[in-house]
Amino acid sequence: MADGNGRAAQCCGEPGIGKSTLLQRVADECRQRGFLVVHGSPEAMESDTPFAALTGYLGLDRVRPAPELADLAELLSAGERHARIPGAARWEYVVTESAVELIEKQAARQPVALLLDDMHWADSASLVVVHRIARLLRQLPVLLVCAHRPVPVGSELGHLLQGLADDGALTMRLEPLSPGTAAELTERILAEPATEAVLELVAGAAGNPFYIEELVSSLNKAGGWASGAAPPSFTEAVHRKLDFLPSRSRDVLRMMAVLGGRVPIQELSAVSGHSPLELWNLVRDAVDNGLLIEDGDRIGFRHDLIRQALMTALPETLRQPMLLEAGRALAKAGAPAHRVAQYLLAGGTLDSASIDWLIGSAIPLIRRSAETAIELLTMAQAQLGESSARADMLRFLHVMALQWAGHGADAEAAARAALTRNRTPALTAQLRWSVARGCLLQGNARGATEAIEETISAGSLDPAELARMHAVLAQYYYVQGSVEGWTRNAETALRLGEQVGDSYVVAAGQHLLSSRKLETGDLEGALSLVTAARATWGDQEFGPDTDDLGIQLLQANCLLELDRLDEAERCLREGMPASEACGSPALPWYSIISARIAYEQGRWEDGLAEIQAGHEPADPFGQRASLRMQEALIRIHRDEPLEPLCFPEVPGPAHYYEYLYRWALALDAERGGSPETALELHLAHTRQATDERGQSSLVHHTWVDLARAAILAGDREVLGELVPAARELQRRCPTPVKTGLVAVLRGGAAGDPELLAAGARDFRDGGRPLLAGQAWEAAAHVAAAADAKADASAALEKAVSAFQELDARWDLRRVEEWARSLGLRRQRRSANRPTTGWDSLTPTEVRVALLVAEGLSNPDIASRLAVSRRTIQSHISSVLAKLDCRSRVELAVIASRHRPQQAKG
Repeated sequence: MADGNGRAAQCCGEPGIGKSTLLQRVADECRQRGFLVVHGSPEAMESDTPFAALTGYLGLDRVRPAPELADLAELLSAGERHARIPGAARWEYVVTESAVELIEKQAARQPVALLLDDMHWADSASLVVVHRIARLLRQLPVLLVCAHRPVPVGSELGHLLQGLADDGALTMRLEPLSPGTAAELTERILAEPATEAVLELVAGAAGNPFYIEELVSSLNKAGGWASGAAPPSFTEAVHRKLDFLPSRSRDVLRMMAVLGGRVPIQELSAVSGHSPLELWNLVRDAVDNGLLIEDGDRIGFRHDLIRQALMTALPETLRQPMLLEAGRALAKAGAPAHRVAQYLLAGGTLDSASIDWLIGSAIPLIRRSAETAIELLTMAQAQLGESSARADMLRFLHVMALQWAGHGADAEAAARAALTRNRTPALTAQLRWSVARGCLLQGNARGATEAIEETISAGSLDPAELARMHAVLAQYYYVQGSVEGWTRNAETALRLGEQVGDSYVVAAGQHLLSSRKLETGDLEGALSLVTAARATWGDQEFGPDTDDLGIQLLQANCLLELDRLDEAERCLREGMPASEACGSPALPWYSIISARIAYEQGRWEDGLAEIQAGHEPADPFGQRASLRMQEALIRIHRDEPLEPLCFPEVPGPAHYYEYLYRWALALDAERGGSPETALELHLAHTRQATDERGQSSLVHHTWVDLARAAILAGDREVLGELVPAARELQRRCPTPVKTGLVAVLRGGAAGDPELLAAGARDFRDGGRPLLAGQAWEAAAHVAAAADAKADASAALEKAVSAFQELDARWDLRRVEEWARSLGLRRQRRSANRPTTGWDSLTPTEVRVALLVAEGLSNPDIASRLAVSRRTIQSHISSVLAKLDCRSRVELAVIASRHRPQQAKG
C-alpha cells in the first residue's frame, strides 16, 4: 500500500480459528498507519436482506451513523428518496453507486481499510458492492480484506473470491494450531505451565484456538483441572460460564441467542420488557466473563459459536414461539419493518394483529426486502383465507412485492388471479395496471398494452387516472415501435393532461410527439416540442408514478441532429444527475448520445470512455447493442479487430440506432477489401430506410462513406439520387455540416474535386474532422481520375493530416496504399500520435490527470467535468495504462510535473 495502490486479501478458516482476531489486529495496525478503518460483520439472520451486510460493515445501523453516511443511510431506510425509486433493481443500482462513491471520496482523503468479516453471511447486493470496489483497487488506496468460512466454489461469494485471487489477492487459509502452539496458548491463558492432564484435555479442542480459550478458562474457573474428567464439549464449556450468572441474566442471553448475534439495545429492551439500564445491569457480568461485547448501540456475543451453543440448549418447541413473540414486540415498538418481518417469518405463523401490522407496513417492507415481504405475504394469505377485505389487500400487496422484486411472470399471474377474486372496487384498476406492469417486466410490451386498453375500456377511471393511462399507453406503443398507437395516445394524453392540470402527463405527451417528429426529420418541430416538455416538467423530481421521461436526452438528440453539439452536451450534463438519482433506465442513452457527439468531434478516446461507462447500468431498452456498434465504428477507423457484428431483432427504441449497425457492416466490408460490397450495403440501407424506425432521418450520417465507396467502385451516378434528399436536409437545417454533405454528393456525382474540397472545408468549419478528411480523400480520388495529380496530392496531404490527428489508422492505411498504387508523391509523413506517455493523453485525459493531482476523488472530478463517475473511472483506467502507473499516487506525481507545462500551454 506504500505506493498508493490498492490491495486485496482473503482469509478462510473454520469457525473459531482466529479470522476475527486477525482482522482486529489488521484494524489496529491500519489505524496506527493513518487509515480510515471500516470493520464489521453481517448477521446470519439477515443474509436475505439486500445490503444488510453493507449496513453492518459501514455501521449504517447505528442510531447516529457518521455524517458522511447520511445519504446512504437514507437510501437504505424507508425515507422519501428511497420511495422515489421504482423497483428493486433500480434501487439496488442507486445504493451500489452511492456506496462506491462514498469509498472513492474517502479514499481521496486518506487510505481506506475495508475489513469485512463473516462474508459467508453477506447478502447478494452487498457482494455486488464489494465486487465493484475490488475492480477499482488499481485506482484507489484501499485495502480490502475478506474473512469467511469455507464456501462452495460456484456460489456468489465463491465467484467474488475467485475473481480477487485471479487479480493477485493474497489468499490465507488459517489451519488448526499444532499441539505445541496449542500448549503455548494454554499456558498463556493459565499464566502457569500446563500439566499433562491439562494438555490431554486441550487436545480435545482439535487445535481450535477459540475452543481452547473457552475450554481452559471455563474449566479453570470451575476448578475442574484435578477432576480427571473427559474434556467437555464446547457447549458444556459455555454453559459452565453461564452457571455463574443470575437466572434473569441467563434468560436475557437466551433471548439474545434467538434474536441473532448483535441486537440493538432498544430492540432487546422491547422484547425483554427491561429498560436499557436494567438490561445493562443484567448483562454486565456476561460482558466481564467474555460472553458478550458492547458494539456501539448494540450488544452482541463475542463469537457466533457462543450464540450457537446457547441455541443448541434451547428446545425447538421454544425457539419459534420466542421468535414470534419477538416479532410482535418489535412491531408494537415500531422497529424497522424488515427487522420485524424476519422474526415473524421465522416464527412460522401469524396472528390477526401481526397480519394487520403486515398490511400497514408492507410498503416499507417491500422496498427494503422484497423477497422477505413475498414470503410473509404468502404465509398471511394461506392463513387468512380468501373471503375478506384484508385478503384482497394481501393479494394486492403480494402483487406489488412481486413487481418490485422484478418477478414479471409471477406478478402478472398473481394480478390476474387477484382480479378474479377481488371484492374491493378501489383495487380493481390498480390490479389491471399491475397486469400491465407484470407483462412489461417480461419484455411483453404487447401484453402490457392490451392490459391498459382493457383498463381504459372498462370505463371506471376518473379523468386524472384516464390521462395517466393514455400517457402510459403511448409509451408502451412507443416501445413496440407502433407509430399510430403512440402518436394517437400521446395526443390524447396531452389533451387530457392539460384538462386535469397534470404536468407529468402533459410533458409525457409533448415528449412522445417530439420523438415522432425527430424520427420523421422535423428537427425544429421536435426541438420545439421537447423544449416545451422540459418547461412543463421543470425541476420536479421523478418518483414511482412519475418516472424519468428522458426529456434532456431527447433534447440533446434533437440538438445533435441540428449540429448544435455543444448545446447537446450541455443538455446531457443537466439531465444526467436526476436520472442517476433514480437509477433511470435512460442512463445508457446518455452514454450513447455522448459517445455519438465525441465520435463526430473526433474525440474517440472520450467516446470509448462513455461507451464503457454505458455498459454498467441496467439496460431494459437494449442500448448496449447501440453502444457496441458505436464502438465498432471507432475500432474500424483505428484498424482494430472486431467481434462479429450483430443487432437484436426486437421492436423498441433501440432500433433508433440501427443505422450504426448497417454503417459498421459496410465499413467493415470496405476494410476487408471490398468497396463494391460496402457500396451495396450502404445503398441497400439508404433505400430500405423508412420512418417506421426513424432510419430515414438518420441514414444521411452514412452518406459521406457511401460517396467514398461509390467513387472507389466507379459508380458515381448513384450519388445523384441522394442530392435532393440532402438538399431537403440542408433546407431544414442550414448548417455547415449539411451544406458540406450536399457539396460532397454533388461533387462526387459530377466528378468535381472543387465541390468535394468545398465540402471538406464545410465539415472542418462544422467541427467534423473525420468527415473533412474523408471529403479530402474523395477529392483526391476524383482529381487523380482527371489526371490532376498535383491537385490530387494536395488533397491527399490534407486527408492524411486529418486522419493522423484522429489516429484513424485504417483511413491512413487506405489512402497511403492508394497513393502508392498511383505513384503519387507524398510529403514525409509525421509520426503517428504516441500511444504511451504523457503526450498520448487526450485533452480530457489531461484534465482528469491534473484533477487527480489536485487530490480530487472520482465523484469530485465527475462533478467538476459534469460527466458520470463511471466515465471518470474509464478515463483513469486509460490514463494509468498509457502512463504505466500502478496507482493514483504515481499518476499524481507525473501530472504534477506536467502542470506548469499545461498552464503555459
